[in-house]
Amino acid sequence: FSSNGSAGLCRSSKQHDVIGLSNLCVDIVIPVQQLPAADPDARQALLQQLTAAPPDEQHWELGGNCNFMIAAARMGMRVGSIGHVGNDVYGRYMDRVLQEERIAATTRIMPAALSGTELDRTLLCFVLVDKEGKHAFCSRYDFGPWPLLGGVSTLPPCVAQVLCSTAAVFTNGFVFDELPLELVKQAIYTASNAGAAVLFDPGPRAFTMKSGSRRAALDMLISLSDVVLMTEEEAVEVTGLADPQAAAEAVLARPNCKTEWCVVKLGGDGALLVTKSPQIEVHRAGAFKVGAAARAAATPQLQLLFVYMFAVLLGVCMHGMLCCCARISS
Repeated sequence: FSSNGSAGLCRSSKQHDVIGLSNLCVDIVIPVQQLPAADPDARQALLQQLTAAPPDEQHWELGGNCNFMIAAARMGMRVGSIGHVGNDVYGRYMDRVLQEERIAATTRIMPAALSGTELDRTLLCFVLVDKEGKHAFCSRYDFGPWPLLGGVSTLPPCVAQVLCSTAAVFTNGFVFDELPLELVKQAIYTASNAGAAVLFDPGPRAFTMKSGSRRAALDMLISLSDVVLMTEEEAVEVTGLADPQAAAEAVLARPNCKTEWCVVKLGGDGALLVTKSPQIEVHRAGAFKVGAAARAAATPQLQLLFVYMFAVLLGVCMHGMLCCCARISS
């Protein structure tokens, strides 16, 4: 791959190669002497304090799905964005950085009628890092009320149009914290029915999706996904199976499920890839040794893996993709 788009990708006839759906946020990295206690009330008070007086822009960086989109764009893909960006200083920062990375302007999912309301705020995640490099997160995702964008009840026509104009859609489990479940279903069905591949990462919020309507929504999204990626811990939450291979095979064996690949990251043991067609095949790769800085950048590297998965959909060799899984797991 190269960043100029001339690496031999089999271009789709669609306007975009891939769209990042929801979970657009600005990470604000704050050095601290000591990580805060896990007490929810104390964390919520800390969030209010941090939000009222955030640090300078030099401590800001894009987070969430923005990492995936930036990685995809740097590999030469035509990338679009659908989600919520507030009319505030953080939203203007996000728009500027995404534009610099040659990502199409974000198609706003919040209707204009809600402009200027309490919902019209860019989502922030404060990343607290102590002197040993350990970190903790503090954001509205932790406290709700969920969904964070509960005032959005229907997909604007412009969003549906973009969903129909892409070869693939990537989203993660945070989408359930942001958008009403019916809206998530509508977005995924719109893209899937238009022929888009769906790439899904349940993510660290998988533990909130074990029952009720959220479980039903998770099952729907997995069933519509061409590619599913989970860490070993998330695989247990999603399937109830402790064995990674059994968990991956269980995802592929779901009735009426279109999933073709399931990857389970195994940390220092590398990565496991199970494919379904034409028959179940299991591929493993050991971990690559990387520096501490690379391990700390887990989120953007995790999103980068999905870029490689999408590249597989376009015909890139499976061995290279699995080696990327292993490198990210190390």
